[in-house]
Amino acid sequence: MSSATWSRLQLWPMPPSSLFFTRCKLPIAGSLVPPTIMQQPTLCFCRQIQTTTYEVVNGSYVPNRDTQPSKDGKITPLEAVGAFQKLPMVMPSVDILYSALRKAKRISPTKGIANAAKRERNKGAKQLDALMKELALPLRTYKENFPNKKYLHPYERSLVELTLGDGNYEEVLGKIDTLRKKLVSVGKEHASICAKSLSKREAEERLSEGMKRIEEIFNSEGKAIDDLLNIAKTLRAMPVVDLDTPTLCLVGAPNVGKSSLVRLLSTGKPEVCNYPFTTRGILMGHITLSFQNFQVTDTPGLLRRRDDDRNNLEKLTLAVLSHLPTAVLYVHDLSGECGTSPLDQQIEYLICPASC
Repeated sequence: MSSATWSRLQLWPMPPSSLFFTRCKLPIAGSLVPPTIMQQPTLCFCRQIQTTTYEVVNGSYVPNRDTQPSKDGKITPLEAVGAFQKLPMVMPSVDILYSALRKAKRISPTKGIANAAKRERNKGAKQLDALMKELALPLRTYKENFPNKKYLHPYERSLVELTLGDGNYEEVLGKIDTLRKKLVSVGKEHASICAKSLSKREAEERLSEGMKRIEEIFNSEGKAIDDLLNIAKTLRAMPVVDLDTPTLCLVGAPNVGKSSLVRLLSTGKPEVCNYPFTTRGILMGHITLSFQNFQVTDTPGLLRRRDDDRNNLEKLTLAVLSHLPTAVLYVHDLSGECGTSPLDQQIEYLICPASC
């Protein structure tokens, strides 16, 4: 958290001290506070919470040892965000296939071959090799240019897990690489068989068989490419966060008015409806004040329950609180019309930050 952001956080009003001692048998004037409150630091009062980052492991959050604070209070810098905006463009599988077939069929035999049989098998081998390369090249590009999840910023790594599901990202990339290797193997095999044809007719048959076999493999396993296309669309739609820009995160129970505040205060335009969990993801808005830019984050609502019982929408909120250097604004609905009583909202905010 930057010093400017922290200075703004220190100016926020504290809740009444009686709230801290509601479950304590000691007098308010005592120097001790209830153990249930002080077991863990809270985001609203303890700056140190932002020096520990977490990663999603089987749906829960555990400290990331690589970014734990050292004894002198320093912390290892986090990776830069923005990997989702650098993803390569993914073509639909049908477009890749038709483009490869069109280019391969344009391949002509090497000039100067007088014998018809030699000319035909030369043409067939070159066309099969060209088809194999045209299909394998984009797959290799996708495999090499989609980032390895373990090298992502912890915030983006959490988004991948919570948005796409555990292991789905790696599974799709693995299928892409498997398809590429199979196409290369089958393409080389049929090109070699075609090159050994003894007659023009045999060379034509070998070429047709090779083309058909490669096309069958691509059609049967090409769904992985379309899955990767959908993954790329989903990840590019994620809001871009600038770690150097002061950020305010709005946190609260469902339906307390967080999205309405974001629409009112910033350029963000989240959906506003009168029912819980209208916000289905992380949304960003921007504010310019006195020639300085600020970010405002709208998050899904948090319910008062254990981390193991939270859904992925709530875990998205925890990912923002855990991984991004933000100031936190707790939004309360004192009328209770949101569906959560004011008392439960207050108790919830003393418990939830400690768990994240």
